[in-house]
Amino acid sequence: MNLLHRTVGRALRAVALLAAIGPMAAAFADYPQRPVRMIVGLQAGASTDALARQIARKLSERLGPPFLVENKPGAATRIGMEAVAHAPADGYTLGVANAVTANFSMMFDNFGFVPGRDFTPIAILGRAPSYLAVRATLPAKNVQEFVAYAKANSSKLTFGHGGTGSNPHLSALTLARSLGVQGIEVPCKGNPPSAVGLAGGEVDFAMLDYPSVRPLVERGSVRLLAVAEPKRVALTPDVPTSGEQGLTREIDGMTPWFMLVAPPGTPAPVVALLNQQVNEVLKAPDVQQTLLGLGIEPEPGTAGQAQTYFIQQRERMERLAREHKVSLKSN
Repeated sequence: MNLLHRTVGRALRAVALLAAIGPMAAAFADYPQRPVRMIVGLQAGASTDALARQIARKLSERLGPPFLVENKPGAATRIGMEAVAHAPADGYTLGVANAVTANFSMMFDNFGFVPGRDFTPIAILGRAPSYLAVRATLPAKNVQEFVAYAKANSSKLTFGHGGTGSNPHLSALTLARSLGVQGIEVPCKGNPPSAVGLAGGEVDFAMLDYPSVRPLVERGSVRLLAVAEPKRVALTPDVPTSGEQGLTREIDGMTPWFMLVAPPGTPAPVVALLNQQVNEVLKAPDVQQTLLGLGIEPEPGTAGQAQTYFIQQRERMERLAREHKVSLKSN
């Protein structure tokens, strides 16, 4: 982007902010004027990291100063999210929260990560739909056969999951409950190891996101029976939804998701600008293609919708954890 193009772009953004938000926007019309760091609470190479780097690259191209991804892994993303919560509320520190982040209130006594208090939502970046996946050697080629097998083998039916209280764990428990079967859970260290256990015949089924299981599906060692969404998804248009096949709708949308957030108190004009820019980035065909390659469906929307979604997901997971008597705390 040349200097003239960048100058014109900033002028247009200033006009848009003034029109949308009013006089307060004038003080932030030149944002950003220096590099912006985007904190990811996971290691480089994770899906959250890959998504963040794609969004950061596009925001850098559109806004001028670089958006730099900074990895702060540890404590189920808490280290990274605490860094966001305690950063200056000036728009120069952002973070990428995910489904694990919403479970902080169940994991830690002194850090719940509450919208408005600990962070400001900017935009939902995307969701990674989950699937009912079974080992290829299971005598079930469709949902009806799976249900029959599960009920006939209730005492020995096994399922894998990537961690206690995680979306795949609670989703599998909810599915088993709806079928009236107990199921034996096999905890793994993340979704990819859970998928490997499935392919190796160590477990019968798992609720998995597409990136974790795709190579094994293509290899023929794992079979996808349903996508746990209200409607079919672009990633796998030929895979019917769980609801289409008579499974409980309680598991719909219980899946990994990603959200751009800022420190609490970040000025509204900055949030508005970033939300607008992120939504435009998510609508770009090349970005959509990249995200779909990561197994992520873009989810453009408002900052208010992002906050509502975060709260709804937290309440949902807390309720399911109570119902299934699952505790995420060590004591």
